Amino acid sequence: MPRQIDQLPPDATTLARKVRALEEAVRELRAARRLSSATLGLVQTAPDGDRVALDQRSKSLKVYGPDGETVLAELGPTSDGGGGLWTRGNQPIPFASTLSSGELAFRPVQNGVVQVPGKVYYDTEGYQYSDLTLTSGAVSATDHRALLILESLYAGQTPYVYVQGENSTQCNLDVLGVVTAQNIAYGQVTITPSAANTPTSANISGLGLKGSAFYGVATAATSAVGTSVTGVGVTGVSANGLNVWLTRSSTTATTVYWIVMGS
Repeated sequence: MPRQIDQLPPDATTLARKVRALEEAVRELRAARRLSSATLGLVQTAPDGDRVALDQRSKSLKVYGPDGETVLAELGPTSDGGGGLWTRGNQPIPFASTLSSGELAFRPVQNGVVQVPGKVYYDTEGYQYSDLTLTSGAVSATDHRALLILESLYAGQTPYVYVQGENSTQCNLDVLGVVTAQNIAYGQVTITPSAANTPTSANISGLGLKGSAFYGVATAATSAVGTSVTGVGVTGVSANGLNVWLTRSSTTATTVYWIVMGS
């Protein structure tokens, strides 16, 4: 009959290895027991409250708030065959992430709602330009899309912002406010003729407009065009100003509106 001591490993090293193997087997057994008691198809960091849950049915990752019901963020795969991810969230604090060159596509979670997703597209040649393009997407594949293109050129060249339709087609721009541009100036001046039927000018200066060529127009604030007011004009149009001219049959002071645009 073998003795109890004969059933032990022959040395301490072998005994330590067997004990470690036994501990690992027990640990795996406990993990399997916990997993089998969890909800089928759901793995989460806590049973309720604040938690991160992986729903194996929808293959989505969800972050829940303290009440255990509010989904603060969700990340899941698209089902359109494109291999992308869709996200939704209720984050109270803005966050940012860094992405490589490429595009982000946006569409409703439900399939088939829009035919063309909205996109943010970044492209750079490295040494020539850097473009960021925003497209509106379209409900129907034949609908026109609006594009906003931010283009930066190398070597200190002037950057450009383009607002257009796809393939450089027309796109309406509706600005709910006052449009201001450094290549446009406008105003009014009051001119009192030096004598009747004598052209009299007023100088406008200090405009500081952007551009290389400049164009100006003027018109009198009057209903007596062709009778009392016989002429209005401009000369010397430049980035810094212009001369506004008025001719009328009397010496009555007259308001003249003017505008200058650089290109």
